[in-house]
Amino acid sequence: MDFRFLYDPNRRLFSLGYRVEKGVIDDSYYDLLASEARLTSLIAIAKREVPSAHWFHLGRRLTRTTNGTVLLSWSGSMFEYLMPALVTYTPCYSMLDQTCRLAVQSQIEYGEERGVPWGVSESAFNGRDRWFTYQYSAFGVPGLGMKRGLAYDLVIAPYATALASMYHAHAAALNFERLEKLGALGRYGFFEALDFTPSRLAEDQKVAFVRCYMAHHQGMSLVALANVIHDGVMRHRFHRTPMIQGAELLLQERVPYGFDSGIPDFTQAEAEVKEIIQLPIRRLLSPMSLTPTAHLLSNGRYGVMITAAGSGYSVCEKLAVTRWREDVTRDCWGSYIYLRDLASDRIWSAGYQPTAAVPDQYEVVFLEDRVRISREDGTIASRLEIIVSPEDDAEIRCLSLTNNGTHTQEIEVTSYSEIVLASPMADNAHPAFSNLFIQTEYLPQACGLIAQRRPRAANDPQIWAAHVLASSSIGQDSNTKPTGCVLSAVDKPCAHRRP
Repeated sequence: MDFRFLYDPNRRLFSLGYRVEKGVIDDSYYDLLASEARLTSLIAIAKREVPSAHWFHLGRRLTRTTNGTVLLSWSGSMFEYLMPALVTYTPCYSMLDQTCRLAVQSQIEYGEERGVPWGVSESAFNGRDRWFTYQYSAFGVPGLGMKRGLAYDLVIAPYATALASMYHAHAAALNFERLEKLGALGRYGFFEALDFTPSRLAEDQKVAFVRCYMAHHQGMSLVALANVIHDGVMRHRFHRTPMIQGAELLLQERVPYGFDSGIPDFTQAEAEVKEIIQLPIRRLLSPMSLTPTAHLLSNGRYGVMITAAGSGYSVCEKLAVTRWREDVTRDCWGSYIYLRDLASDRIWSAGYQPTAAVPDQYEVVFLEDRVRISREDGTIASRLEIIVSPEDDAEIRCLSLTNNGTHTQEIEVTSYSEIVLASPMADNAHPAFSNLFIQTEYLPQACGLIAQRRPRAANDPQIWAAHVLASSSIGQDSNTKPTGCVLSAVDKPCAHRRP
């Protein structure tokens, strides 16, 4: 490859890349020596495609750690410091060798400080898009990187341990053992990452495994381990190339004597702003407030809004699935589940609305991926969880009932919602007229209801909705329509699902 088209002769730096769609060079540049791009710089200088003066235009900002001075990188990742060392020498007592060794030591100390295995680098993390693809970002150790907010994420990448084994093999072996005990070893090697960031964990979850494998991270691990086992074999091969031998003197650079006397300590400054971010959980102990509190769930196409009282609406792209009217004084629109005690004929709902029956205890938990409404009414405790499927245009409402009394009780469960299957504006303009075009049908074999909006014109699309009831006791007799469930004194759940 010819690197000259990426080189800016005025700045004497390499651009991050070339924007093919616009036909222009990216206006950002690699300007740090502590970067994976220094390998490109070394090769380009060795090939005489750029002048050697370019090497000395790379930034050499230093910071002081507990063990010595180290070059600052952008994100403080193991990848930035150690990737070039897969094939290049870091001569003893050189600036690069000291930086690589102290970067590894700082990573080990940071892991001990946070109580997790060490090894932070850019990697995938526990966040996915609508196609279930893991997202990717640069992570690093505070104090080694100039990027802000490094302490807010805690993602451990096992390939970073493999890179570090070239400088601290014993510590790397112990760290691999610790990762394996946590369950990070999969069928094809260690998983891509372990995400300890609280904001990306489920309730009561300590770590999320990023269960994928990235070819370039696996490849770097193999090369690093080959260097450890075979005495730097890949480095020796690289430096046997004559043109690399002609440029390897650049790697001999040392920290000037007395140069670190005035270096500020960035590590302590970063440590002071470090804090554990709590889970994004909101808990409410009452459904009644001056302004209704609401929560939104969505997969990008299908969305559900739920208030603390259990009201809300469902939408699919631009269509309203259920009817909704904005009214802060009533909050009485949505999809509801009614409960009726057949012995006493007492009626209440899984939420607060629409019966407004006052519970003995009530709690609403708004989580990132679901809403949980729990209430107690006498000896009956109910828990309603509402989730939007990340794959399909569907919502699931799971109702669990628990009998805390000493006698068997029979509870009738009834669901209710007003189906729209039209744009909200059209339904607001003529709700009665809109109802005329909704046709429903019960399917006994599926224990479900289907609803269709009859098209008004020949070119109107076919719009359907399905409402399915499912539990462990439903479906055994297809000729029996489910109406309720029996709760004995021993806990027995009754589930209600609404796709």
